[in-house]
Amino acid sequence: MATAEKKTAWKWFSLYIRTRDCIRTTGTITHGKCITCEQIFPIEKLHAGHCIGGRTNAILLDDEIVHAQCIRCNNYKSGNYEIYIPLIIEQKGIDWYNRKVMLSKIPVKIDFKAEAKKWREKYNNLKESL
Repeated sequence: MATAEKKTAWKWFSLYIRTRDCIRTTGTITHGKCITCEQIFPIEKLHAGHCIGGRTNAILLDDEIVHAQCIRCNNYKSGNYEIYIPLIIEQKGIDWYNRKVMLSKIPVKIDFKAEAKKWREKYNNLKESL
């Protein structure tokens, strides 16, 4: 069961990721492109989807492996990894990807209260930079 601090950290992290990728893909904060199917959706219809499964603490809040992804690709297609993983490997390289996979298996303790504050600040700074 997720703690309140973990839920709050995820809320701010997800909002930061989705906003970052909306700006990156459409130049707005209201709509963004799904990394896997490349369709444009309102920010409310996007998730923060991981390119590595498991969502362990080691990768839960890793903004390098999480991107805006539509509900269909993230939930109904279980991450749509057959597209997502090759795309990330093409962008970052196989060594980078393999390191992230290895890191995902290492147990990590996270200060979720501090993470919530960090991601809230990053989100606010992102919006202020527009």
